[in-house]
Amino acid sequence: MRSHPMSRRSTRRVIAAGAALAVALLAAACSGGDQQAATGATNSTGEPSSANEVVLVTYDAFALPESAAEAFRAQTGATIRVVTSGDAGAMLTKALLSPGAPEGDVLFGVDNTLATRVTAEELLEPFTPPNAGVVPDADRPGGELDELLTPIDTAAVCVNADVGALAARGLQPPATLADLADPRYRDLLVVPSPVTSSPGLAFLVGTVARSGDDWPAYWESLRANGVRVRPSWDDAYQTDYSASGGDRPLVVSYATSPPAEVLFSEGALSEPKSVVVEDTCVRQVEYAGVLRGAPHPDLARQLVEFMLGPEWQAALPLSNFVDPVVPGTPQPPEFATWAARPAAPLDLPVDRIGAERDQWIEQWRSIME
Repeated sequence: MRSHPMSRRSTRRVIAAGAALAVALLAAACSGGDQQAATGATNSTGEPSSANEVVLVTYDAFALPESAAEAFRAQTGATIRVVTSGDAGAMLTKALLSPGAPEGDVLFGVDNTLATRVTAEELLEPFTPPNAGVVPDADRPGGELDELLTPIDTAAVCVNADVGALAARGLQPPATLADLADPRYRDLLVVPSPVTSSPGLAFLVGTVARSGDDWPAYWESLRANGVRVRPSWDDAYQTDYSASGGDRPLVVSYATSPPAEVLFSEGALSEPKSVVVEDTCVRQVEYAGVLRGAPHPDLARQLVEFMLGPEWQAALPLSNFVDPVVPGTPQPPEFATWAARPAAPLDLPVDRIGAERDQWIEQWRSIME
């Protein structure tokens, strides 16, 4: 889901990846490989975990909320070691290659666009944490997935608009999803690919939710209007988006990208360059689950339960630029001031996404590639 992600989100995903430094200094750098917890966990891949260590398998952009990890260690005596494997899709694909013999204990970062894939190969162990009642029904995946996946955070994938760059062209930001195909915005939009990016897939799902069976015609109109497709959120936002020095003033990113712009500017910005086009926002939810065959299943269950607790939930906005799933969790002032709060983000049921996702992607490829 879910997926910042400045996420990712996936990507969601340099701002989300950059968040490890955000806990230490409100920022982080996006990189592959494993992350080392501030709790003293060993930074390694595939090596056996110790009895007092729980291994969290996730995507590259994830930033461990270090204060929460320390609170978990104080509560359980166990450190958290993070093992990463590309973006959310790559992480899940790798995990599905070794069901029952996982490289860790807890899988985190599967979102509502990919959730149904966890039912393949009996990847996860059924587990519902005792505090699962704090999760709103709307954020649960539904059906048998409720026994496998615990919602942890939510986000909104949205088009961001560089107000100054548009004004230099005599333009106001678009107001609707349909506006993106208007000739006024020709050659101004860049999107991450739904084939290789979780926010790109979320945006595709949003266009299906809005246009129904006519969604292919919408993408044909975007192609005719000069949309640029990039492999990842990082490519689209950090390279092509004008607020980052590129030539495109419209980009698919997150509702939380504007506060991230300010926080990561090291004082250069007092307000964001970007605004969120709320009519384009698509809902994401990210989940955690206990891996079947986990070396430390008891610690795995404790960690999933802890991720719904107040320490972890409160740390999420400034560590991963996502919204806590638990209602009433305190939000940092930067979010209250600059993050968009779309009233009705585009959404589709998880089971429908699972049933039609691959078909949508192939249709999209036939139009765009």
